[in-house]
Amino acid sequence: PVRSRGENEMHVTPSRRSNGRPGAKRPGRLRAGLVGVAVLAGTTAVACGPPPTIEALEGDDVSADNLPDCPMGELDKATGVTNIVVWHALGAEPAKALEEVTQAFNDSQDEVNVTLQNQGADYSEVFRKYNAAAASGEGVPAVVYLEDTTIRTIIDTGTLFPAEACAEEVGFDLDSVQPAVRSAYTVDGVFYPGYVNVSGPIMFYNRSHFREAGLDVDSPPQTLAEVRSAAEKLKASGIEKPLALKLDPWFFTCWVNGVGEDIVLPDNGRSGAVTEANLNNEAGVETLQWIQDMVADGLADPISNTPGQINQYLNVAQEKSSMLIETSTASTSIKAFLGGDLDTGGQDASSVDTGGLDPAATPFPGLDQPGGVRVSGGYFGISNRVPKVQQAAAAKYLGFMSQPDQVVAWHLVGSYLPVIGDVADDPRIQKFWKEDRAGQLLKVGYEQMALIDPKRPGPLIGPYPEYTDIMQKTMESTARSGASPEDALNKANEQMNAELEQYYG
Repeated sequence: PVRSRGENEMHVTPSRRSNGRPGAKRPGRLRAGLVGVAVLAGTTAVACGPPPTIEALEGDDVSADNLPDCPMGELDKATGVTNIVVWHALGAEPAKALEEVTQAFNDSQDEVNVTLQNQGADYSEVFRKYNAAAASGEGVPAVVYLEDTTIRTIIDTGTLFPAEACAEEVGFDLDSVQPAVRSAYTVDGVFYPGYVNVSGPIMFYNRSHFREAGLDVDSPPQTLAEVRSAAEKLKASGIEKPLALKLDPWFFTCWVNGVGEDIVLPDNGRSGAVTEANLNNEAGVETLQWIQDMVADGLADPISNTPGQINQYLNVAQEKSSMLIETSTASTSIKAFLGGDLDTGGQDASSVDTGGLDPAATPFPGLDQPGGVRVSGGYFGISNRVPKVQQAAAAKYLGFMSQPDQVVAWHLVGSYLPVIGDVADDPRIQKFWKEDRAGQLLKVGYEQMALIDPKRPGPLIGPYPEYTDIMQKTMESTARSGASPEDALNKANEQMNAELEQYYG
């Protein structure tokens, strides 16, 4: 399983800039930079407040009309091999894809050598370590792979080089990026990542159980109401807890964002500085009430969103549950699990009999229609705290990733969606979708991308880790203790407003 923590985040602008918008407040600073670094490096949970604002190597504000110069000339002048390091937290099949793509790059030329370093169990651990390294200036990787939600925060600390400045020189055609994806990763008119891996939440279900319960295997649930209806029939047929429900704030965000409601105001942080939280809205209440009722009625097994655990998968594999909402990147891991080849991170799955599983996938069930998700996944950022020759080497490496063969590899091995150009039409992908179990599941995730409105790319929030932690506790309290959804969201809104005030000052 790749997305073990839901939505996390990271930081970036210099002390001299605001959030890139007229009238926006600067992010507040932690007291005493070294103390802030120690807090970020030493805690096991995401620290409250923004990471220390770091003076960027480029002092001017970045905008579409004011990009820094691309330093590719530095690589041309370099003698010998330029070595760079990539930090990530990928595991299982996606980690194999990263290794394959990186080896292919290293073998393709002799100017740059890339070394991969796994920095932990999830995105948030990489996030903390990168912020600590960037603040101290020691051991900073040239490339860091972070969760999509960190893009605002990283930009607000000044440590992210806007890769758009080098896109043309390294052959990354930004116009070929699917509109919803480009919109999601564009901040203040600038596309920051050097490359993106896109995924989305979808629902996996066991067709064997559906048949036994008299459900149409070719017409799976499309909305939360339909999920409940199917769960009732599955329960009646003998399934213990029909839905293995990971309590992931990522899903809450999609359910709310999917019906056009904002998480923060104004405009989900996309058109101005965030002024207030908007968690206690009708869609949020409806979502939490649905979760609470499903758990109370024995139709869902609530599973904590703990890094590295795979209980939601085991529930389905052991036929305790019939449905599972998870990232589309789980497709290759599910295939590997069925074949007995998945690294389960130390959890014993050797006795699991998967003979009764016939997995299929369907778009993310929404409050009123399917597929109402936002662009999700991870991005490869180029650090603004390494020498320019390393920035150039990083841009070259990530430009290599954007080429068709590598995009295909990311999809076939790592399960990330082919969202650049017409790569989805590649015969290798078409065959994969038709003949391979994982490919059949992944095709659903790819087709779901067409349902995403580029004008609704999801929230941009500076203190996104805090939002994730707040919503994690809110979902847990309503699912397990029966707390009123309205009261829980009012409390969450108050907490989030305090975080926004601390962050934006």
